Amino acid sequence: MTLEFKLSSTPITLAPGVETRVPLEVHNRASTPLAVRVSVARGRAAAWAYVEPPDITVDAGGTAAAEVVLEVPADQPPSPALVPFTVHAVELATGEPAGFASGLLTVAAPVPVVGDLVARDGKAHTYDLRLANDGATEAAVRVAAQLDPPSGVVTVEPSDVRIEPGGSVTTVVQAKPGRPVMGAPKPYFVVVKVTDAADPDRPPLLNATGRGTRKPWVANWLAATVAIVLALGITAVIALSGIRPLLPGARRAAPEPGTSAPEVVTVGRPYALLDVFPHRGEDGGRAAAEAAQARLAGAGMPVRLVDSLASDVLADQGTGFWVLLQDGFPSAEAAQAFCTQWKVVAPKCQVAS
Repeated sequence: MTLEFKLSSTPITLAPGVETRVPLEVHNRASTPLAVRVSVARGRAAAWAYVEPPDITVDAGGTAAAEVVLEVPADQPPSPALVPFTVHAVELATGEPAGFASGLLTVAAPVPVVGDLVARDGKAHTYDLRLANDGATEAAVRVAAQLDPPSGVVTVEPSDVRIEPGGSVTTVVQAKPGRPVMGAPKPYFVVVKVTDAADPDRPPLLNATGRGTRKPWVANWLAATVAIVLALGITAVIALSGIRPLLPGARRAAPEPGTSAPEVVTVGRPYALLDVFPHRGEDGGRAAAEAAQARLAGAGMPVRLVDSLASDVLADQGTGFWVLLQDGFPSAEAAQAFCTQWKVVAPKCQVAS
């Protein structure tokens, strides 16, 4: 046979009146593409099953996916007996057989569980799942939940439940969705699935969805206010210190008489300007600059200490400055991302290009 089929080797359990979809993989072992029609062969299960899509084209050496859709009539009595079924394919061009696979199914008694998911009043991100058993026998079910988008955690208590005939129970679904740092409140969904505890591979007995909203850590107005305050503070610091990037054609300050110019240091543009220390005092401000450098480095932040008199990029009005900076960025955006990353440690950080 040209095609190789991959179908579940485990018996498939069907509930009367409930549609079940079984994955089917079709692999083409030939060296040319093959167009085939796939169907369920004649037999007892043929009236309950069909393949979707029925016509597929499988590339040479490739694999295509389809599904075997099974649905037992609602009035079909349950039975522990295993019913065989066969899926086969014929070439569309010639009608020749191309491959087949066989499987087993059984019809189980349905679990008559109904319910709904309701947000709890007065308690954020908490939902009550109310389940009821409309049947004549005890129902054992398992409840699972997940978040969409999958950021955060969600718990179900209890997750394994037994419901007496005609009875009802309530399980608590507690969501802890991930919280955005700033911006508008973000919606999220709690997706709950209830399955038969005795056969969790069967289709869910019940699916329910709850909706909620997660507020950010920092509201938009507060984030904007903080950004404005930081910008004003940085502007004031730069204005008071007198340092600014050297403009093209600007003249550099000459070294004081009796002193030699320091060795030239390369500073790449753009760079992140962290702090400045004027050349004043007995040590020319170096001790304060080195202390600040040690503090930033101790926090894990990469930082350089550069004498403005040794750089052709940094301005050095007056006697010059000790400058804390970091360079080597491919773009101004990358430098800004660096400032954003370390804004808690270095709030004065700004991009200079």
